[in-house]
Amino acid sequence: METEKAILGRRSVRSYLDKPIPEEVVNQLLKAGAMAPSAMDAQPCRYIVLSDKSKIIDLSGKVKAKLGGLGAGMRFAEMMKVKEDVIFYGAPLVILIVAEKGEWAPIDCSLAAQNMMLRGYDLGLGSCFIGFARMLNQDKEALSSIGIKESQEIICPLIFGYPKSWPHAKNREAKVQKMIE
Repeated sequence: METEKAILGRRSVRSYLDKPIPEEVVNQLLKAGAMAPSAMDAQPCRYIVLSDKSKIIDLSGKVKAKLGGLGAGMRFAEMMKVKEDVIFYGAPLVILIVAEKGEWAPIDCSLAAQNMMLRGYDLGLGSCFIGFARMLNQDKEALSSIGIKESQEIICPLIFGYPKSWPHAKNREAKVQKMIE
C-alpha cells in the first residue's frame, strides 16, 4: 500500500466483526511496532497481546469502574454502567504498548502505535487508540494479571479488528491551512 493512502485512509474504528485475527497478522502488527524509531534507539516498548474475550471484557469492566467513579457528568457515569463494552468496543484484539516509566517512553510508544495502526489498515484491519484504558495504570492487580511490572505503565492501548464499516474521513484541510499561515 502507498504510504499516502494509508495515512489518508486510516480511521479510528469502534465497531468490529466477531472474527478473530490470525496470529500471522498479529505478528505483522508487532513487527511494524518494533520497526518504529525510538530515542537513542532504546526500543523501550513491550507489547501485551490480548485476544481472550473474557480477559478483554474483565479489563473493560475495570476501566469502566474507574471512569464511572470520576463524576464527570451524569451521562458519562450512566454510559459506564451499560453491559456493552464501551471501552474496547468488542474488538477481538487489544495490544497494550507498555514501557518502563520514563521521559521518552510516551513518544517512543506513540511512534510504535502509529506504525501498528497504519500496518493494520494495510492488512484490512480497523484500529483505535483507547486513551481511557490508561486508567488501568491505577489498578496494580489488573496490571499484574497481564504481566505488567510495577516499574512499567501502559502508554498506548490499541484495539484492532475487522471493521463492520469504515468511518468517513473528516475534512481537515482547514486545520492544515490555518497551521501553515
